[in-house]
Amino acid sequence: MAPVNTAAIAEAAPAVAGQAETESPIVEPFAFEEPIAAAPAAAKPATTQNSEPLFSLSVLSDVHVGARNSDSQKRFRSALADHAAIRPDSKLMVLNGDLTNGNPADNKALMSIIDAATHPELHAAIGNHEFYQMWATPSGGQDVTKLNPNWSTPQAISLFKQMFNYNQLYHENVLDGYHFLFLGGEQYRDVDPSVHEDAYLSPEQLGWLQERLANADKHSPDKPIFVFLHQPIVHTIEGSDTELGVVQHEQLLAILSSYPNVVLFSGHTHWNLETTKQVNQLEFLAVGSSSVAEVWNGNNEPEGSKASQSLVVDVYSDHIAIRGREHSEQRWIEPAFVKSYPAK
Repeated sequence: MAPVNTAAIAEAAPAVAGQAETESPIVEPFAFEEPIAAAPAAAKPATTQNSEPLFSLSVLSDVHVGARNSDSQKRFRSALADHAAIRPDSKLMVLNGDLTNGNPADNKALMSIIDAATHPELHAAIGNHEFYQMWATPSGGQDVTKLNPNWSTPQAISLFKQMFNYNQLYHENVLDGYHFLFLGGEQYRDVDPSVHEDAYLSPEQLGWLQERLANADKHSPDKPIFVFLHQPIVHTIEGSDTELGVVQHEQLLAILSSYPNVVLFSGHTHWNLETTKQVNQLEFLAVGSSSVAEVWNGNNEPEGSKASQSLVVDVYSDHIAIRGREHSEQRWIEPAFVKSYPAK
C-alpha cells in the first residue's frame, strides 16, 4: 500500500467558508490519564498449540480523533503504543472507520499521531463519521438537523481517499497468501436521507466483493478471509440491532454466508468487548471491535469510563486467535476466541 498522504490533508478542501475547524463531538470529554507507558514485555499470543503465529494484526475502530479533543488524541496514542509493545512484529494494522469527523483539521491531527507512532503497514475503512463535515455550521459547530450545503458525499469520500492514497473506496490487500478486503459506505444523507448512518454498498462494490471472495476461496481455501466494514450487519453481534447497519444487509449477508472462511470485522456500536457478545459464529464469523475513544455498555449508552478497547488477531497455519485488549489497564480481555481453518 502507498504511504498515507499527509500533505494532501493539509492541502485538502477547507471547511465551510468562515467556519472554524472543529473537534469531534462524540460526547463531553471526560478525565483520562496521560498516555500509558509501553508494556514492559510482549504478552504471549493466545494459542491452542505450542507454536508461534505466522503473523499478527491489530484491529482498531472508532478512534474519533478531534483536532481540539485532547482526550481522543491521548487515547489513540496510548492504543498505538500498547499495540507496538504487545505485538512488536505485527504485520498489519487496520483502522476500521470513524477515525475523525471528516474535516481537514481532524484528519491532520489523526495523521500526525500516526506519523509519530511505531506501527506496521496500515489500512483503513471509511465510517459514517467521515461524512460529518456534512453537519458543520458557519459558526464552527455541528447542527445535525440541517445539512451543510457546502459539503457533499463525493467531497467526503475524496478527502478520505487522499488521506490514505487510495484510488478507490474499497480495496484488497494480500499478505502472505491471506486476503484482506476493505469495504465502505458510498452514500450519505445528502444523496439519500433514508441511508441514515448505515453503509450504502453499490452494486459495483457488492459485485467486486463477490468476485474477490471467490478468488480468495479458490487460491487459499484453507485460510480465513478477513473482511472489514465499519458498520455491522444487523442482528449479527450484540448491539447490531440498534440500527440497520448496512442498507444492502440482506445481499451482504447472503454473499458472506457462502464463504465460511470469512471473518467480518466491524466497529460502530462501541459496545464493550468484556461485557457484551462481540464474536458470533454464523455461516461466517462476525466480530465487533468496540472503540478506542469511548466504550458503550449493553444498554447502548456511553460508559463514561477510561475504558479503551481494540483487538489483536494472531494467525496460525490452521487457526486464528482473536483477543480483546483493554488499553487503559494494559491487559487482555479473556478468554481469547480461537477458530480453526479451513472452516467446516
